Amino acid sequence: MLRPALAMFLGGTTYFLYVLSFIYPMTWSYYIVSILVGVGAAVLWTAQGVYLTNNSDVSTVSRNSGIFWALFQVSLLAGNIYVYIALKTEMIERATRIPLFIVFSIVSAVGLVLFLFIIWRSYTERKRDTLIRTEEEKRGTIGDIIPTLNIAVKLLKTRNMLLLLIPFAYTGFSQTFFQGVYGTCIGHYVKYGDTRKRLIGLHGMLVGCGEILGGGIFGFITKPKTSSQRALVVFVGFVLQMVYYYSVFVNFPSDASSQETSAKPYFDFSKKTSQIIAFSSSFIVGLGDSSINTQLMNVLATRYKQSTASAFAIFKLVQSLMAAVAFFYAGSIEIQWQLLVVVIFLFFSTLAFFSVLFDETTDESMANALAVTVQDSDNDSYQNYSSSIA
Repeated sequence: MLRPALAMFLGGTTYFLYVLSFIYPMTWSYYIVSILVGVGAAVLWTAQGVYLTNNSDVSTVSRNSGIFWALFQVSLLAGNIYVYIALKTEMIERATRIPLFIVFSIVSAVGLVLFLFIIWRSYTERKRDTLIRTEEEKRGTIGDIIPTLNIAVKLLKTRNMLLLLIPFAYTGFSQTFFQGVYGTCIGHYVKYGDTRKRLIGLHGMLVGCGEILGGGIFGFITKPKTSSQRALVVFVGFVLQMVYYYSVFVNFPSDASSQETSAKPYFDFSKKTSQIIAFSSSFIVGLGDSSINTQLMNVLATRYKQSTASAFAIFKLVQSLMAAVAFFYAGSIEIQWQLLVVVIFLFFSTLAFFSVLFDETTDESMANALAVTVQDSDNDSYQNYSSSIA
């Protein structure tokens, strides 16, 4: 329990440095902190997955995933509220930027302090429970890297993990679209008036509200435990996101993602109607995204409990890679083709998710094999641990 807490602190530190760099921005610092925050994000999310799994069982993992997701998405509210209220010009002035990022830096620092409390609690629990300390806690962190990578490679040879690669990839494509491309479309659509840039903040707020509500509904309130219940949540997310993608297709011009445009969309609604559709869709996609992500964490935490670090590492690797691919082509192809990509991935990721959810036998037998080998001693333990997955 101590090492995931330390990893979360180190990963969070890179986010703090990233925010801090915007107070006095310099080109060289952007490149350095961008690389650092990329590494830190991978460390933070993998450690978070391990920590969530270690503190959950089958009866509580849905609740804990929902609570985590809702709290995580609260971050969307503060910054976007500020953008909506304060951004009244095309450029953010120095007098506005510096106080803003000082406040954000303080908030990030408070988060790091909270991580220190988690580290302290984990340390005291470890000292109290030395008699039942596991072999995993005795190994050095650096020595764990290669075995963890070996386990990840072995996991990639299993049927269910290969199927899960599709929803992993979809989350990368979809988050790039609704967090990056969609806001750009709103800001580029001349029909929305001279203050359309600040509407991007409203979009972000509504996405955050949808994500928070979805985390509460799909995790904390409904607490899906069976495969059928989880499949129902995934299906609801599928429907919500299909509604969102259709609304984007009919409501925005095809070139809105790449340039300022006054072209007519597929359905030329009035300004007010178009904005109602646009911002209702922002809330809807937040709900849909939360349903997919909470159930992904649910599946990884329950089906791969003995190899959580490797499973979450694969998740973040594929998600981040596909997000990078999506950002690469986002500004160069029209919006309908971007929608085609995400809709295809959404359809097949839903089918893949269903296949994994209803394949109980394979995952249970794999988990049992992992649980047996984890009791072996150092080198033999990891060697058997990896081979038992294959």
